[in-house]
Amino acid sequence: MSDSGSKQLDVNDFRIAYQKDIEILRGVSLRAEAGSVTGVIGPNGAGKSTLLKGIAGLAPCVGGTVTISGQPIAGTPGQRLQEYGIAFVPQEHSLFPEMSVWENLRLGGWLNRRDKAWLKRRMDACCDLFPEISQRLTTPAGDLSGGQQRLLEIARGLMCEPAVLMLDEPTVGLSPKLADEVYHQLDSLPERAGTTIVLVDQNVRECLKVSNYVYVLLMGNNDTEGSARDISNRLEEIVQGWMQHKGSGVEEIE
Repeated sequence: MSDSGSKQLDVNDFRIAYQKDIEILRGVSLRAEAGSVTGVIGPNGAGKSTLLKGIAGLAPCVGGTVTISGQPIAGTPGQRLQEYGIAFVPQEHSLFPEMSVWENLRLGGWLNRRDKAWLKRRMDACCDLFPEISQRLTTPAGDLSGGQQRLLEIARGLMCEPAVLMLDEPTVGLSPKLADEVYHQLDSLPERAGTTIVLVDQNVRECLKVSNYVYVLLMGNNDTEGSARDISNRLEEIVQGWMQHKGSGVEEIE
């Protein structure tokens, strides 16, 4: 669907610090292959959400590089990210509940709002992706179920035809049934939407089901990584490492 198509995102030795002497991320590296779902998991405080916020220009980068298909973007202000083909759907709910589904969705194409043909094409394309919301375009967004609201936020993120879509905890606060609805859509979204997805999630098992490759963070660092199957096979060991505040899958020297 995307004219630009999915692209590869590379993050190398990425460092985030709100105070210069206190780094939240201490040199995280990640590669999101074009057209794939790359999962990022880890315990609370590992730096998962901070990683996405840093890429999105919403947290201060103090070192490292971020490139999209080789083009450097580290330090780019968040409001310019669409120019580089990146969309970010934050963990916090961001819909305008009194506005209709149609109005909320249209806001995702705000930068190109004067191009009526483009706007209609993108609205139609996003509605095709998510029939659940396309049937309720005149409904106030606040009247949707929790799962439908999250899908609307994802659809709004896709309005700008991003090459890379970053999702931060898309099922947080949802019931298992509503969360299943969101994961069902995410499973095939790269192919259907023509985008690369980076997914940060606390729901580890569900994240593993929809991801192709997974990075594990611990205390602001890369801990371990591997295919979703590999991480699934080592999950018990990895979680034990979290609980002990030790590295996962790596023998430590005392």
